Amino acid sequence: MLNTIVKWSIAQRWLIVIASLLISIWGWRVLGQMPLDVFPSFAPPQVEIQADAPGLAPEEVESLVTRPIESAINGTPGLESLRSSSAVGIASVKAVFNLQTDIYRARQLVTERLQRVQSILPKGVGQPEILPVSSPLGWTVKYAFSGNNMMEVWRAVNWDVRNRLLAVPGVSNVFLYGGDERQYQVLIDPDKLKAFNVSVADVTKAVQNSNANVPGGFLISPDREMLVRGIGRIESIEQLQKSAIKAINGAPVLLEQVADVKIAPALRRGDGLFRGKRALILTVIKQPVADTPTVVKAVEAAMAELKAGLPKDITFTKTFDQDLFIEASIKNVEDALRDGTIIVSVILIIFLMNWRTVLISLSALPLSLLLGLIILNWTGQGLNTMTLGGLVVAIGSVVDDAIVDMENVYRRLRENQVAAHPLPPLQVVFNGSVEVRVSVLFSTVIIAVVFAPIFVLSGVEGRIFTPMGMAYLLSILASTLVALTLTPALCALLLANRRLSSSETFVEKMAHQIYRPLLLLAMKFPKIVLGISLAGFVAAMVILPGLGKVFLPEFQDRSLVNALTLYPGQSLESTDQAALAVMSAFKDDKRFDTMQFRAGFAQGDADVAGVNSGELDVQNGSGPSTINRENVSRLIIVSSNVAGRDLGSVIADVRSKVKAITLPSGYYVQFGGQFQAQEQATQTLIVAGSFSLIAIAVLIYFAVNSIPATLMIMINLPLALIGGVIAVASSGGIISVASMVGFITLFGVATRNGLLLVDNYNHRLAQGLPLSEVIVEGSMERLVAILLTALASALGMVPLVIGSGAGKEILQPLAVVVLGGLFTSTALTLLVLPALYSLFGRFIVKKNNAQNHNLSAIAELD
Repeated sequence: MLNTIVKWSIAQRWLIVIASLLISIWGWRVLGQMPLDVFPSFAPPQVEIQADAPGLAPEEVESLVTRPIESAINGTPGLESLRSSSAVGIASVKAVFNLQTDIYRARQLVTERLQRVQSILPKGVGQPEILPVSSPLGWTVKYAFSGNNMMEVWRAVNWDVRNRLLAVPGVSNVFLYGGDERQYQVLIDPDKLKAFNVSVADVTKAVQNSNANVPGGFLISPDREMLVRGIGRIESIEQLQKSAIKAINGAPVLLEQVADVKIAPALRRGDGLFRGKRALILTVIKQPVADTPTVVKAVEAAMAELKAGLPKDITFTKTFDQDLFIEASIKNVEDALRDGTIIVSVILIIFLMNWRTVLISLSALPLSLLLGLIILNWTGQGLNTMTLGGLVVAIGSVVDDAIVDMENVYRRLRENQVAAHPLPPLQVVFNGSVEVRVSVLFSTVIIAVVFAPIFVLSGVEGRIFTPMGMAYLLSILASTLVALTLTPALCALLLANRRLSSSETFVEKMAHQIYRPLLLLAMKFPKIVLGISLAGFVAAMVILPGLGKVFLPEFQDRSLVNALTLYPGQSLESTDQAALAVMSAFKDDKRFDTMQFRAGFAQGDADVAGVNSGELDVQNGSGPSTINRENVSRLIIVSSNVAGRDLGSVIADVRSKVKAITLPSGYYVQFGGQFQAQEQATQTLIVAGSFSLIAIAVLIYFAVNSIPATLMIMINLPLALIGGVIAVASSGGIISVASMVGFITLFGVATRNGLLLVDNYNHRLAQGLPLSEVIVEGSMERLVAILLTALASALGMVPLVIGSGAGKEILQPLAVVVLGGLFTSTALTLLVLPALYSLFGRFIVKKNNAQNHNLSAIAELD
C-alpha cells in the first residue's frame, strides 16, 4: 500500500504539489480563526455555589448552611471532591467533577439537588446561588473607578457599566470590590419607640408597606379601559420619612418621629484602593471557551462607549489585562518558531549547498505544521503557548523524514548517473524513497509510542501538556505523510532528469574526514568506547538524584498578587490603612506601573473567605474568620511558598519535622499543592514510560527483525540521558514535569537516529558484505542524514533555550534537555553503535546468512 502511495505521488507529482499549496492556504486560514489563549483549559469542571447568611458567624454558617448544601450535593454522579468555606455571613461550596463530565450537565444535577435544601435552611438565609461558568485562568480584565462620591460611583458602575459588560459576548461574570452601595436606612431610636408605644415589628411592617404598589383591577367604560393601581412605592427619602406607622388618638405616628431616616452607604464587607485613594475595582471574568483577546477588545470597546455617559467626576483606569500576557507569551513563542525555522534552514543550506535539495527539505516544514494545526483545530484545541510550543519542538523533527528521503534519493541519483547501466531517473526516485520507507514509518510510530506517557498524565499537568503533545505528534504524523507524497513528487520534479553534482559539499567532506578516523578508532577499541559511555551514564545517574524538583517553573507574568493578612478582630478600615502603608512604600518604585488593592468579599466572586480575598486576607471576629472543609470534613490549611530552594528538598525537610509531631485522635496530615501534583506526574511518567519502552523494543524488533540489533538500538536510549542530565545540572539544577517531557522527546529522536543507522547496516548485511565493510560504509553513508536530523532537532530548540520571557517558562526546561541530550546522543550513536556491532555483530551476520532479511522483502517493488 505504501509503495503504491509513493508510486502514485511520483506519477501525479504536479497534482500533489498543487494539493499541498491548497492545504497550506487552508491551513493559514484556519490559523487565523483558531481561538487564542495563554494556556489550555486545565481546570476540571467545577460548580460553585454561594449562599448569603446575614449575621451568622462562621461556626453557624458551617453547621446551618454549608453542611446541608454539602449533604445535598454529595454523591452527584461524576463528583470527585467537595470543598467549602464558611465565613461571616456567607457560605461557599465548590463541587469538582471528573474531566469527562459535561459542565452544563453537572450544573443541572447540582441545581436539582439544591432545590431540596432551601426548606431546611434557617430563616433569612438566601437561596443558594450557582455562580456563572468561568475561566480557570481567573481575571480577564480589571478597571479601577474613582470619583468624588463613592455612592455615585457604585451606582453608575453597578447599574450602567456592569450590566453593559455582562452583555459582551464571552463575558461570564462581572463583580465589584469597593465603592459605597446606596441604601435607605431606618435607624430606630428605642426611647422614641417607647414614648410612642411602637414596636420594632410595627416599624418593619410600615417600611415594607410604604414601598409597594398594589393592583386595583380595571375601570371599564363602554369605550375605554383603565388600569387601577395603588401607588405606594417611594421615590424620595422625604416620602419614606413621612410614612405612617400607626395612629394614636387619630394622629398618625410618622417614621421620622421614631427613627433617623436617611440615605447612607451600606455596611461594607469589601473595599478597593487605587493610587492611595478609595476606588471601586471592577473585575471581568470570561467564559471558559471564549477567546481572551476577542473578549478583552470587546470589553475595551464597550468601556469606550460608556465613558461619555458617565458623570464627569468619575474616571477609570485599566489595571489588569490578561491579553497583555497572552500577547507577550504568544509573541515570544512565535519568535522562537520563526528563529527555529531560520536556524533549520541555515543548517540545510550549509550541509546541502543546493537550492533544489534545500527547497525539497524545507517544503515539509510549513506543510507539516499547517496540516497538524488543521487536524488540531478539528479536535477542538485552540492556539496557546503549549500548542505553539509543540510546533516549536517539532520544527527540527518535521523535516527529518523529508531530509532522510531526499538525501537517499539524491545519493542514488548521483550513483545512477555514473552507473554502467543506469535506470530511468523516476525509477531511481521510487527505489530511493522505498529504501528508507521502513525507517521513516517505524521512526514515526516509535515517536508516537514515546509520547504516549504524556497523554496518560492526569490533573493539571495532563491538561497543560496534552495539547503540546498533540500538536507535536500531529505535526510528526503529517511530516510522515509529506515524506511519502510531496517529497518524492518534488524529487521527481527537481532532481530527476537533471545533471547532479557528483562531488560532496565542503561540509559533507569535512564531516566525513573528521568522522572516519573516529569511527575506525571506535571499531578498533570498542571496549574503551563502551567503557567511556558507561562511565558517562553512571555519572549522570549519580547527578540525577541530587537535582532539585519542582512541579512547573514559575510564570513570568508582569502582574504580582501579594496577600496581606491582619490579626483577627481588625476592621476593614484598619486593613485599608495597612494597605495604604504598603502602597506608599512602593509608590516611587519605577518598576511598578499601577498598584491596586482589594479587601474583603464581593458578591459573585468565587474567591470567598469572609472578608478575605485573593489579594488581601482580612480576618474579623474573635473566633475563626473562615472554616474550610473538603470532602465533608474540616480542613486546616498550612501553606507556604518556596524561595531560594527547590520544592522537593523543602518538602523532604518538612516531612521530617512533621513526623515528630503527635496529632490528636482523628487528625491526620496530607501533603498537597504543587508537590503532590509533581509526585503524581513523576510516578505516572515513570510507569507509563516503562510500558512505552517495552512497546518501543517490540516495534524496533519488527523493524530490524533481530534481537541483538534491537538491544543495540535500545542501549542508545539511556545514553541519551547523559547530555540531558548535564544540561539540566548546568542550567539551574532543577527538574520539573517539563524537563521530564523533554526527556521523552529526546528518547524519540535518539531512537530514530539509531534505527536509521542499524537499518542501513542490516541492508548491507543482507547483501552478504563483510561486517567491517558494513559498519564503515553504512556509517559513512548515513552520517550526513543523522547529523542533519540531529542538528535540526537540537538547534531548532536554541530560540527557546536562550533568553527568557512570558510563554517560554514551561518550554525552556524541555528545550534544555533536548538540546543537551541530542549532542551526546548523536555522538554516542555514531560511535557506540559501530563499537557494539564490532563486538556483537557476528550474531546478526549468522542470522542473515540463515535467512533473507525482512527488510529486503519489503524493499522489493510492487
